[in-house]
Amino acid sequence: MGMYGTLRRVTVADAERLRTDPRLLEAFLFGEPPIVIDERPPGLLGFLLRLTPIKVQRTEAAPPSDNPLWPPPTPGDELELDKAWHGLHFLLTGTADGGTAPASFLLNGGETLGDDDEMDVRLLGPEQVRALADHLAALGIDELTRRFDPERMTKLGIYPDVIWRRPEETDAPRGFLLDAFSGLREYVARVANDGDAIVVCVA
Repeated sequence: MGMYGTLRRVTVADAERLRTDPRLLEAFLFGEPPIVIDERPPGLLGFLLRLTPIKVQRTEAAPPSDNPLWPPPTPGDELELDKAWHGLHFLLTGTADGGTAPASFLLNGGETLGDDDEMDVRLLGPEQVRALADHLAALGIDELTRRFDPERMTKLGIYPDVIWRRPEETDAPRGFLLDAFSGLREYVARVANDGDAIVVCVA
């Protein structure tokens, strides 16, 4: 399935709620949890399964709720970076997992939320968002183009490392990252202007 980067704005008050209730964080990130349904296969198989502790289950998406744990994002609240998150981190920092704030915000900095080892979720407060917006505004597309280095990115294992040096697609990977950067810069500027925080999730 791969790893995807997502940014989502929150107010300062909602950020405090996410800090204190893990259930809210999961609903905030992924929506209402699915419904688990026990299956009862017909015939002999179903009879034999009733004699064992084995359960056959399936999941279904939860139906729309009038009172969800967390409402879905409204237009403009969320930015999907798809698989561009690691390439953007490289363009901003020149590293695979290092760098200094605010350039390294996709992988470092901010406040860690949750304790799931399979995903990285961090909160950037309004001051950090403003610093990031200023940093991104100061970067031009020409500078980012100069920083694009397929050979070094492949050597460092920048995810997804199979795409950077495809000879038949010289411009596509670079364009993929530059488009993602433009969207990122605009998004962060809007959130900073509104004085909100941002939750960064790589999962």
